[in-house]
Amino acid sequence: MNITDMKIYGYASLRTGHTKDELKKNFENTRLYADYLDIVKTMKNMFVYVSEDAVTPTYDIIENNMSFNPETTLQVDVITSARDGMFFKLDSIIKQSDEQSFKSFNTVLIINSLSAFGNVASIKKYYKLFREKKIGVLFPDYTRESSLSEYSTFDFSFKPRTKSEYDRAFDLIDRLEDGDLPDSRGRIGKDYSDTFRVAFWLYELFKIPEKTAVSMSGFSKNGFHMKADNYEQTVNYKKELELFDQKYNISTLVKRNRPVPENFDKLIHWYEKKGSLEMACIHCKVPMIFPIDYKRLVLKAEGGRKELARCTKLYDTDLINIFDEWVASGNAPTDFYTQCDEILQHLMK
Repeated sequence: MNITDMKIYGYASLRTGHTKDELKKNFENTRLYADYLDIVKTMKNMFVYVSEDAVTPTYDIIENNMSFNPETTLQVDVITSARDGMFFKLDSIIKQSDEQSFKSFNTVLIINSLSAFGNVASIKKYYKLFREKKIGVLFPDYTRESSLSEYSTFDFSFKPRTKSEYDRAFDLIDRLEDGDLPDSRGRIGKDYSDTFRVAFWLYELFKIPEKTAVSMSGFSKNGFHMKADNYEQTVNYKKELELFDQKYNISTLVKRNRPVPENFDKLIHWYEKKGSLEMACIHCKVPMIFPIDYKRLVLKAEGGRKELARCTKLYDTDLINIFDEWVASGNAPTDFYTQCDEILQHLMK
């Protein structure tokens, strides 16, 4: 089938605990309004056409939630506290595809989160229908080697992936459990300020101790590491990791923020057997590990405390003293990144 004959939809579902009356009174200040704007931005980044009248939401998205226009590219199901309609637009897309004929692929859904299809049980139900009705799912994940999520059945040419990749997506959905549902929060890469990134990379490069990095970042200790966990699953992190390997040979330093996965031995075995780190991560249900970080985790697993002790000897005592003097002089710890010219100039490239 020619791509011009296919229906391509950007699909998302948004939830709110507010009633319709509550939303109507203060719609522009609700989380639903902000989430919709975020979806539009994300879809545009994925080259989904969004008409001008759909860019900024009005209360009409609530009033018209049970109407479906097959010519509208962006389809958003809004699920209110009353749970009216649920996945009405998604069900309508499937019904339309069914009516057209599902002997060949004629519909593709572009999503930015697997949770667009609901909880695990709902996801499994819909993927079963997608396979039966020959509806493709394009789920970009630019942190991966393929730039596609492992749950994606279509590629960027709007054609089915290779048979092994196509079948694997459905197999992974069949084996999906509640704890496996990917969390897309933080993956777009927004809100990672220079303040955080400088503190994070100084920490990863063993230029400063954890206490200094936490103070510089402005987060609590747990907050800093949670932020770092999310950051390490973004495409920006991947690019900067490669940059710092070129500049500082970071691949020779143990991975600092991320612990060695519990089933790391199994992952190593799969990597050596299949020759694909991405496939090994998928099989072992481990969040994506980039090749540079894989080397660093191997060092961490093999060297243990001895290897960690070697790296902590690399602390930049001059930089740490400058930080202490900066704070003692009444300056905000979170502004110290402005004094770290060498790291900052690399991050700003």
